[in-house]
Amino acid sequence: MDRRLPLILLLFLPALAFSQISQTSFSLPGVGDLQKQLTQTDSKKEDGTPNLDKARLERTLALRKEIDLNEEKIKSLQAFSAKAPSERIRLEAELTRARNDKETNWSEQYADQSLESLVQTLVAKLDDLEKNQQGLAEASSNLTRAQTLPEQAQSAISKAMDRMDAIRVTLNQGEDDQGEPLSDVHQIMLNTELQALESRINRFNQELAVVDKSQDIARLQQQLYKLEQNRIEAQLDALQPLINARRSNQLEALANAPDAELPEDVLNQPQVLKAREKNRALREQLAKHNAATNELLRTAVNTKTELDKARALSTTVNDQIRMLEGSLLLSRILYEQQKSLPQSDMSLDLKKDIANIRISQFELDKEIRALDDSPLPARKELEDNPSPELEKAFSILREERLALYDQLDREISRQLAILTRTQLNHQQLEKISRSLHTTISEQTFWMPSTQPLSLEWLAKLPRQIVEQVASTPWEELLQLGKELLTSKWPLLIAILVPSALLLILRRRLKKHIATMNKDVGHLRRDSQLHTPLSLLYTVLIASPIPLFLVLFGTALWQLEGNLTSVFGSALVQLALLWFVFEFLYRVLKTDGIAQRHFRWSKEGNHVMRRRLVLTGLALIPVLLIVSFGDYWPALLSNDRVGLVIMLACMLVIAISLPSVAQSYPARNVSRTMKGLITAVCVLAPMALVVLTGIGYYYTSVRLAGHMIYSLYLIALWVVLDATAVRGLAVAAQRLSYKRMLAQREAEQKETTVSEAVEVEEPKLDLKQVNQQSLRLIRLALFAAIGLLVYWVWAEVLHAFAYTDSIVLWETTDMVGQTEQMSAISLGDVMAALVIGAVTFLLASNLPGLLEVLVLSRLDLRQGTSYATTTLLSYVIVASGIIITLGALGLSWDKMQWLVAALGVGLGFGLQEIFANFISGIIILFERPIRIGDVITIGNLDGTASRIRIRATTIIDFDRKEIIVPNKAFVTERLINWSLSDTVTRIIIKVGFAYGSDLEKCREILLKAAHENKRVLGDPEPVVFFLTFGASTLDHELRVHVRDISDRLAATDELNRRIDALCKEAGVEIAFSQLDIHIRRDDGETLCIEGEKQPRKDDSKDSNSDEQS
Repeated sequence: MDRRLPLILLLFLPALAFSQISQTSFSLPGVGDLQKQLTQTDSKKEDGTPNLDKARLERTLALRKEIDLNEEKIKSLQAFSAKAPSERIRLEAELTRARNDKETNWSEQYADQSLESLVQTLVAKLDDLEKNQQGLAEASSNLTRAQTLPEQAQSAISKAMDRMDAIRVTLNQGEDDQGEPLSDVHQIMLNTELQALESRINRFNQELAVVDKSQDIARLQQQLYKLEQNRIEAQLDALQPLINARRSNQLEALANAPDAELPEDVLNQPQVLKAREKNRALREQLAKHNAATNELLRTAVNTKTELDKARALSTTVNDQIRMLEGSLLLSRILYEQQKSLPQSDMSLDLKKDIANIRISQFELDKEIRALDDSPLPARKELEDNPSPELEKAFSILREERLALYDQLDREISRQLAILTRTQLNHQQLEKISRSLHTTISEQTFWMPSTQPLSLEWLAKLPRQIVEQVASTPWEELLQLGKELLTSKWPLLIAILVPSALLLILRRRLKKHIATMNKDVGHLRRDSQLHTPLSLLYTVLIASPIPLFLVLFGTALWQLEGNLTSVFGSALVQLALLWFVFEFLYRVLKTDGIAQRHFRWSKEGNHVMRRRLVLTGLALIPVLLIVSFGDYWPALLSNDRVGLVIMLACMLVIAISLPSVAQSYPARNVSRTMKGLITAVCVLAPMALVVLTGIGYYYTSVRLAGHMIYSLYLIALWVVLDATAVRGLAVAAQRLSYKRMLAQREAEQKETTVSEAVEVEEPKLDLKQVNQQSLRLIRLALFAAIGLLVYWVWAEVLHAFAYTDSIVLWETTDMVGQTEQMSAISLGDVMAALVIGAVTFLLASNLPGLLEVLVLSRLDLRQGTSYATTTLLSYVIVASGIIITLGALGLSWDKMQWLVAALGVGLGFGLQEIFANFISGIIILFERPIRIGDVITIGNLDGTASRIRIRATTIIDFDRKEIIVPNKAFVTERLINWSLSDTVTRIIIKVGFAYGSDLEKCREILLKAAHENKRVLGDPEPVVFFLTFGASTLDHELRVHVRDISDRLAATDELNRRIDALCKEAGVEIAFSQLDIHIRRDDGETLCIEGEKQPRKDDSKDSNSDEQS
């Protein structure tokens, strides 16, 4: 008996007595009265608000029914307690009888029964086995529940007592949580809940009182069902051979029956001999179908037996998970259950067998119909009037054949029925097996397997390590090793032969690699095959020890015994680890493939080489722990040595592996990606350390195995990527060399020099690699490695389905006119985080990738690609936000009113910001300006360089960045000099002096325009004499240029050319002139006269003076 039970009862009995005294004045309502009152109560009040009394009455009715159920359960427990002694005696007697039945020879018991009786007995025993498995599952569940009842009852009683105290406080205060007075319905509900809680506590107390008896009865039932299962299986094993033997005897008697007696004068007829041979063939065919039926019957019985066991195991596992969720006991139970998972024979191709049987049945029916249509099969070959003896012979043979056809048809129909039922059972077995495997994998992955690390745990660690080492079967291991060496030494020698051959070839392979390394970089000797061949030779050099380990591990794995299988699997895993790290170690050596072929730095290779050695040594014990944990997960619960080694090795890996990532050549990856990889190399092993520390040792072991395989795939990616880059570089080098030779040949043909020209070999430059081919190769590598990574992590990804069962909160969804509660689980939150991360990555990278791969190859107008990528970013972000919120249960129908309210509030508070945002979207859609357009808005001139959500950046002609709100481009006057046409007009104003020849002036201006290359011929340049100015004859030259960038340059060139042409033609460009009059105070006017200065190019003095 559990020692805690008296203490539990002692603690709760006073509280129960007090509760009974306090509630004696309350009269419990009847179920019928509550139902009647519930039907008379509306769900809503007159004002449309929900009527809380309706829900309270429903709650009261449910509590009242619970009270009745608890009272019935208490009575049944009391009756069980009274009958338990007699039931125990009965079960012990049946156990004694069942143990005695183990010695029964069932073959002798059934030897005298007929075939029909044996078949009926077999069917009955199969039904008994199914019922037995159901009873065994129920007994196991009862035993588990009885074993866990004290903890569950203590927790439930404690919660019930707390709730009762809260109810009493509410009843004493007379107010609910909102301060409203308690209504009569509310008081009845609370008092009924008190009674229900009391009855619940009474039920738990009664269960605790009989828990020992329940455990004894359940344990005896479990033992009895197991013995009964063994007895039924023994009976089935006896029945099957007997049925097969009886059927075989019957069919053999039919098949070996003597030929029918025929008249002697027709025995030698060819047609009669042919008919008799056909009947003999049918007998042989019937014997073959009999053997096939016996084999199918054995398979059907085995499948049905496994199906019954799987169903019982599924029920047991689900009950154990429900009762023991979150406890260490459950993890240990599930580890043991994992070993007993049903093994479905996936090799059964029942569909194909059924199809073949149906074809045989169809062909048999065809032969029977042919026989019915032609009573004398060979009549057409006989004479017109066959003798009576011959007709009698054919009649006898026909009757014999019909009997054989009938037996064969029955046998084929029996096979078809067995196959159909077996297929159905097999499908159900596969379904249950997959479900069980998934359930156990999920539970063990998300369940602690050891106690979390603490000071108490550390204090017990030395003693536990000593106990674990002492309990290890060292003598058995030594004995097993001696037996292998003595009995399997020829196998060991055979395994050593391939490794020895590879060791002999090492020196020659190293010479080949050294020769090819010297050829790298020399155009005439280098080739694309040098790197793959060098890698292949390195693989062979690194293979001797891994090959020996693989062969030896495979041999051990095929031997009988779990221990040898585990050691064999561990050796195979160790061989793969050894091969990968030795291969990388040899690739990174000085003057090796990495340095000579891949052009990686010598210092970086040296650092990576040392760190990889440290990482590989740390992974060896981790890999052994993973191998043993896969076969014996239950041993991990008490594995202290492995746990300490796991922690130490992961800390070493967290230090050494990031150094490898940091030393990897930066030219192959971006700095951001390199930093991300380094962070993963640190966080991944540290995450395993944390998981192990908090008790998830089995989870960390499983993850460590997948991480090791992922490390192999990363190494494969690095080597293949570097090989692809190297191959493309060699191809680019050869292409450059061929082009140079062609150029030199062309030059030699054009010259008469007969001397030979020495062609210099171009040096290998990785920057000349064909980027397009490299992108395609990397895309193929990414797809292939991505599939392999998914295959490695598929089991872990499936385990994340368990997070869907961890409910964090619930939301209300409207389905039609009804409300339904939707649970938001941890899986939904994780999915929302993944969607958010993917949205961020897509919004950051997809627009740029689209522009590089697609938009840059299309003939688009200016700014189209930028508008497309920007709008795509907006769409991705908006879609990601909506999907993320939807995953969290925040659908649009729930948020629309909140969004509307926020929209109104923010619209007033942030009016300008929203106006600029909407204006930015209008700009991107209507595109009044684009990136690169030259615009004028207000007094600002410049080029649009960036269009963002709130503002647009303009770079003016002084190279200053000006931030202009988007609203200005929509509401103000905007001049876009390059919106649809970049052709613009330039007006150059020229003032000629009075007296100039107007035709000559016109010719000068047009000549300057036609001579300028920037001036377009269409529209043609035009000259206008517009006004007589104060001192000038004002002309305008109007020309058009193609681009905005030509305006200033064309203006400068035209002005300079006009000035030069005017000087050549003697035409004066006038300047402003003024007449100045000086008046004294007395009113007299003084006139100042002066002489006009002669022009330097005049040949004579001017005779005209101007007064100033």
